[in-house]
Parts: sequence; structure tokens; C-alpha cells
Amino acid sequence: MYGQFFVIFALLLTGYVFRKINIISEEVNRGLSKFIIYFSFPCLVFYKVASIEVGGAFLKEFFTAAGLSALFFLVFGLYVFLYAKMRRFPKEDASSAELVMLFPNNAFMGFPIAFIFYGDAGLLLMLANNIAMNLTLFSYGILVLRRDDVNKRFSPKNLLKCFLNPNIIALAAGLLFYSFVIPVPGPVGTYLSYIGSLCTPIAMIYVGAMLVGTNIIEVLKNRVVLESAVNKNLVAPVLAYAMVAFLPLPAMTKAIIVFGASFPSAAAASVLVETEGKNGVLACKILAVSTAVSIVSIPAFANLINMLIL
Repeated sequence: MYGQFFVIFALLLTGYVFRKINIISEEVNRGLSKFIIYFSFPCLVFYKVASIEVGGAFLKEFFTAAGLSALFFLVFGLYVFLYAKMRRFPKEDASSAELVMLFPNNAFMGFPIAFIFYGDAGLLLMLANNIAMNLTLFSYGILVLRRDDVNKRFSPKNLLKCFLNPNIIALAAGLLFYSFVIPVPGPVGTYLSYIGSLCTPIAMIYVGAMLVGTNIIEVLKNRVVLESAVNKNLVAPVLAYAMVAFLPLPAMTKAIIVFGASFPSAAAASVLVETEGKNGVLACKILAVSTAVSIVSIPAFANLINMLIL
């Protein structure tokens, strides 16, 4: 498990060093963010969903986990919105902080760690959790980031624009291929897999590059960063447990919904913040602190889940 943390911090350091010595310029880093959001991530989403191998009795559990995970993201989204209001986060920081608090790194970290703790069933259910995250990140998440823009506020037209972004289209296309059992041709699948596999490492390198010029002491004194990390790593899994604890669900489904909420902030959320012209530096700071805290919080919640649910 701790090997994943090493890889993440190594990628962050790579981005930081390369930006520091100007191999990655500001323009290049901005281009990387667009490549991730508009091409690499959609390829990953489509291939992952189209290639789902779930059937029989487990199929119901899979889509139940996806539906409840989506509901959790909306409920927790309301919580972080109210929290930012109550704590009077600066207006220019609020939507960025909310997004990074809300969405977890339940793919790059979630898949291997879920497999370590819960085996094949846990891995497949974490995939369901990740599908729900992608759906809400690129629909509700975009609405959050655009709510202060007069020209992009909520309206049926703007809502339709959110759902017509490449990631939601890729998700819908993947579900179509899965539903009608349409095979992805081998060479095409290989290409999509290669492009999709670039998403996480490039996203982490991007985040590391964004941290250049950051003063660690100032980060630790920034209440928005610290409070956001606490909400992401501690409050989110506690709220997830409260939501599913008494529902008549299989224990593994409950466990994965709670465990999925315990992961640190997703790099994709930070990249989306920057792509939408919001406070990308703040988002990257929250992600870095959240990831550091998760070295302790993830094993702690895994043990609590074993005690309280399984």
C-alpha cells in the first residue's frame, strides 16, 4: 500500500523539479491540464467503463454501489458548500476548495489499495465508486466552479453544456458499449489504455509543477487548506458511514462506499479547477496536504471498516 504513496510523491516531486528548472514552463503545464481533461481522462473513462466485466447477482450490487456513491457525492457536496459559507472562505477560493474537498483519488490509489484490503470484489465495487465520481465531477463539479460566472450560472442550457463535456460523453459511450456488449477492437483498446494510463502520472506532475513557489510554512498556516484537508480525509468517510450504516446493503458495498470516501483529493479535481480558470494553486496545496494526511488516515479507516462493517 505504501508503495502507492511513494509513487505519488515521486510524481509530485518530478513536476516540482522540472517546473523549477523551467523544463516545464507555465504554458506547457497549462497545456498538460487541457490534455488531461479533454483527451486522456475521456479515453480512460470510456475504456474502463466499456470493459467492465460484471454479471449475474453481482451486477445489482455494482450499480447499487455506483448509485449510492453518486448520492454521497451530492450530499457531501451540500455539506462542503455550507461549510465554506459558515467558515467564510474567501469568495475567490470557495468553489476551488469545495471541489477538491469533495472528490477522492479513488482510481490511482483506490483500485490497488481496495484490491489489497478487499480482493476482486472490492476492486470492482471501487470501480463503481469511481464511475459515480466521474459523473458528478464533470457535471455537478463544473456547475460549482461556474456558479459565480454570470454567463455560466445554472440554467437548462448551461446544464446541458456541462453534460456535453468530453468526459460525460465518454462515460455515456462506455455504458452504451457495456450495455449492448459491444467489444472494443484490440488495437483501439490498447491505444485507449495507453492514452488513459497517462492521465494520473501527468496530473500528478502537473500538480507538482503548480506547487513551485509555495512556502510550506504558509501552507500550514492557511486555514482554508488545513480545514479542507480535514474535511476530505476525516469528515467525508464519517459522513459516508452515517449514510450507509443502517441501510439493508451487503457489507462489502457499505465498506467500499466508506473506504472510497477516505481517499485524499483527486488530481483530476485540481486540474479541472485550473482548466475552469479558478484557484488552481490553492487546489494543488489542498491536494498535497490531503495526500500527506492520508498516509495515516487510510489505514485507520480500513481498520475501522473491518471492525464496524465487515
